[in-house]
Amino acid sequence: MPHTVPKKISHQTSTKRELTKEKIYQSAIRLFQKEGYESATMRRITKEAGVSLGLTYYHFKTKEEIVLYFYRESQIEVKQLSTLFFKTTRDFKTRLKYIILTQLENFSEYKMFLQILARHAGDPSHSLSPFSPETTLIRQEAVGIISDALETSNLKIRDDLAKILPELLWMEQMGIIYFWLSDNSKSYINTKLLMNDSLELTFKLIKLSNFPLFKNVMGPIFRMYRLVKTNPVMKHR
Repeated sequence: MPHTVPKKISHQTSTKRELTKEKIYQSAIRLFQKEGYESATMRRITKEAGVSLGLTYYHFKTKEEIVLYFYRESQIEVKQLSTLFFKTTRDFKTRLKYIILTQLENFSEYKMFLQILARHAGDPSHSLSPFSPETTLIRQEAVGIISDALETSNLKIRDDLAKILPELLWMEQMGIIYFWLSDNSKSYINTKLLMNDSLELTFKLIKLSNFPLFKNVMGPIFRMYRLVKTNPVMKHR
């Protein structure tokens, strides 16, 4: 039927565009790995991909956009795998460990590239910082995975802590990832030891938070959280 033809053409065009975008993206990541992020220009990426400069700019306006795309794609994979894993256990600590280890496995191939990007982490005004306005959606999705893990788990905690816990645990996850970036131990065993010990301590504190006598300890935690959230640099979060 005539009305089906435009749909077919549109699908073919869309598929071609997606393939071209993926080609540019993969070429850029290879170049970042080989020559470093700073040295790789958009022209070099274009040459590596074997496409026109105009086509490269059609899909990615800047190198930063390519990196943000890398973060988003990685986040999507972690979410998909985690969602499947959540069906196998309701234990929140087990779920959280899986999220962190899956992220590390996902990043392992790009460790050298991420080490370079980590230099911008402390500057929230830089678009590639995990605390920048540009990474807000990615950050929210990462916290959302932890929220999903918590909400469908068998962990019982006070409501006020449940509201802020996913974000606090995301910050802990970020600390583990940054430790991993400089970890040269075999199969990043030191990172795994750090993760196990830090989560063990964290979950002991979570368990204690349910006791009335622990109220004096929880107060400073909530105050510190509010201070971070009201910091002008962090308000966009």
